[in-house]
Amino acid sequence: MGDRGGYIRTTVPVARNVFWVMITLLAWVLFQGLRARVPVPEGRWSQTPFDLVFLVLLPALAAFTFTRLFLVITQSARGTLNVYAALSSPFAWLFWLGLAIGLVGHGIRLAAHALHRSLPEAFAGGAYAQKVAFLDTKIGYWLLGLGFFLATLALVVQGQGVGQRVIGPERFLFILGSLATYGFVIVYIGVAGQQVIPAIAASVILSGASLWLLPPSEVTYDPIGAFVTPGTFLAGFTLIVWTIVAGGQPTWP
Repeated sequence: MGDRGGYIRTTVPVARNVFWVMITLLAWVLFQGLRARVPVPEGRWSQTPFDLVFLVLLPALAAFTFTRLFLVITQSARGTLNVYAALSSPFAWLFWLGLAIGLVGHGIRLAAHALHRSLPEAFAGGAYAQKVAFLDTKIGYWLLGLGFFLATLALVVQGQGVGQRVIGPERFLFILGSLATYGFVIVYIGVAGQQVIPAIAASVILSGASLWLLPPSEVTYDPIGAFVTPGTFLAGFTLIVWTIVAGGQPTWP
């Protein structure tokens, strides 16, 4: 499978587009981490205007860069935009479906989380609060993780082995970006989202697909492989070990 795109490999700027996907995901992860423990602001709003702008803008930018990368991959052999190629294959539909599910999941989680934070303490233990928390911590995480997985699977199958090889500092940068994005996100969804088994399954499928398309010695020299596989594999391994060591469901600190 490694030589299936020999001509395309020398011409497609996949690495540049993978880099922008990595940057937007890093910005999203960093912002979520910085704002995670910020207290609820005074007044009627549970989120500041600053938070709302970035909680909408960063996922939108991530979706845009994912879409741009997918279009670059699907149009690589043509040189011009071909709508049929972007919609005709099963993996194209898988990508668009995953992107839509992920954005819906983020929207549900964002709305439910804001509503949950704004509830008065008197309602914190009530049935309504429990339903809102379920949307926030269960449904939102599950849909976001599912969409993220489907879109990534489509990118791996369609794009791995297509772009130019990455070497030297660029390869090292992609591997570090993989650990900081895919590695962190899969562990976070598995633990904080209490989706350990789905997260492990996603890690196994993505890693398996990556290693099926390219030999292990070549995976981290491919831009998509270097960006997806190291973090994905390590996250699945970490969740498996963490679950065994903890004797059950691990908890987020």
